[in-house]
Amino acid sequence: MEPLAWADVSGTEGAVYRVDGEAGPLELTLETAAELPSSGRAEGSFRLEFRGPFEPILPQGTYRFVRDGQSVDIFVVPVGRDAKGTLYEAVFY
Repeated sequence: MEPLAWADVSGTEGAVYRVDGEAGPLELTLETAAELPSSGRAEGSFRLEFRGPFEPILPQGTYRFVRDGQSVDIFVVPVGRDAKGTLYEAVFY
């Protein structure tokens, strides 16, 4: 599995990923993909924000994100909740 690169996520806001959690599969939508100042990481430095359902909440951890037959493991942290659902953040730095 190749490391996730900025080129893989740039401009893909709105993409829906299937993520398997302990309570079963969830759909998380990429709401924000923001490039960060370079850390020297060959694939680029960036921050991703996903929105999932209000319940259940995925605990902080690494999950397999699947979209269009492609999969990537991403470490996410729940960072907030509102009427629209739960927000998760992943930082690649």
